[in-house]
Amino acid sequence: MKKSIKKGQGHVCPIHTRIVNHHIFKHTYCPRYTCCEENVVCNIDQGSCCNFR
Repeated sequence: MKKSIKKGQGHVCPIHTRIVNHHIFKHTYCPRYTCCEENVVCNIDQGSCCNFR
């Protein structure tokens, strides 16, 4: 009697899967008001002290 024996031989078939993460940033802006104070001096010069003699 002759016997036939079947055996499975597994083979690995590599399948590359690419995952793309798409990040979307929505920028929001909140105004922040600033202020500064500036002093301006205006000198009115009537001349020198010699003009008062």
